[in-house]
Amino acid sequence: MYRRGVSGRTRKLLIGGAAAALLGSALAVGTGMGQAAEQGNAGAGSGNINALVPALGFSPGNPNATADRVGPTGVKVPGRCPPTQAQVNAQVALKNADFPSGTDLESRIRRFEKTLSAIQDLKCPASSTTLLGRLKSLTALRGNPNRDNILRGFGLNETPADKAPATGSGDAAASGAPGSAGAGSGNINALVPALGFSPGNPNATADRVGPTGVKVPGRCPPTQAQVNAQVALKNADFPSGTDLESRIRRFEKTLSAIQDLKCPASSTTLLGRLNSLTALRGNPNRDNILRGFGLNETPADKAAPQNAPAK
Repeated sequence: MYRRGVSGRTRKLLIGGAAAALLGSALAVGTGMGQAAEQGNAGAGSGNINALVPALGFSPGNPNATADRVGPTGVKVPGRCPPTQAQVNAQVALKNADFPSGTDLESRIRRFEKTLSAIQDLKCPASSTTLLGRLKSLTALRGNPNRDNILRGFGLNETPADKAPATGSGDAAASGAPGSAGAGSGNINALVPALGFSPGNPNATADRVGPTGVKVPGRCPPTQAQVNAQVALKNADFPSGTDLESRIRRFEKTLSAIQDLKCPASSTTLLGRLNSLTALRGNPNRDNILRGFGLNETPADKAAPQNAPAK
């Protein structure tokens, strides 16, 4: 009888333990489901991180490279940079359980910011991608009362800077308003003034004689395509008007892009041509003069061949 009593108690304990274990499992599953539900549309938790992380905008580096390479904005970056898109996506997922998936402006901005943070975690500079310029073109929309309508025409991670190099509808330019947003209208290549001098050799170590007769770094100026891209990255409102001030602003913003790309104004003919435009500000006949000019033509272009260096 003693042995049967022990056996009965043992059976009760085993049954009780199994029940407790089952209850614990149920609670764990329920808690897990609750946590997943609370996360809602959190990007990193929803399995669609690859669709949410912005594209880097430049080909991956060689992980074995020891020399620098020229990055997408024309400045040198480590040859191993940027990482692959897959590496960045994984790093974003590791660090962000709440990666934003919204289409509103702030969600877009946060996705770019968190992706830039992942790039830095992977020991590469922001300049090895086009993320920073595209982010800036998004943050520039914060003060734009029409931002919601603008964003409705964009893909999930598309930005005003992404619209610039592509062939678009040109609605902004078609409005005919001076100073309308050229960079957002898809015609940036037609709006940026020509540099007026052949591109330098990016591998050059010696100086070269620039278009105005002074020495400039042999790697300068950048290519027209690099300058156009830099202008687009920095200017969501690049002017497209034919009035004098729109012309002047196009030259000024292009000169700023040249400097961003670490080349002097003297490696182009832009400054002299800009000066010939600003000289028209006090001319009462300036509107009639400009009617005979092309979009980025200047009095200096009329006076001498564009590429002729100073004697």
